[in-house]
Amino acid sequence: MDVSTRDSLCNLFDAASASVAEYRAIVRKLVAHLSLSNEEAEIMAWDADGRNPTDRDRLATRAWDFDEVGEAASRRRLFAGFVTNNEPTDGYGADYLIDFALGSGIAIDDVCGAMATLRSASL
Repeated sequence: MDVSTRDSLCNLFDAASASVAEYRAIVRKLVAHLSLSNEEAEIMAWDADGRNPTDRDRLATRAWDFDEVGEAASRRRLFAGFVTNNEPTDGYGADYLIDFALGSGIAIDDVCGAMATLRSASL
């Protein structure tokens, strides 16, 4: 991703932080571009079923307990953040989300589309 595009995306989130609901919607759009492992599918099912708080700690512990590096680590961080993030996402958080999405193998155009569509912006 070129620096200008990345800066534009981060600036969208600096101008008006994404709510937790918007952040989750963005991650759902990003995840739609991945073939999911069983653990990742369980996280997405938990989310779709209303995020039962009883399962949150178990899923969060599993999601953050990893030794992987590279693309596998980026995928783990993408899903771990999805389970545990309960704060608005500003440009700093958007920057990390971009890293994790790209590192997970999601195409640049798909990352830009997911992040900009919900912000009603074009890059």
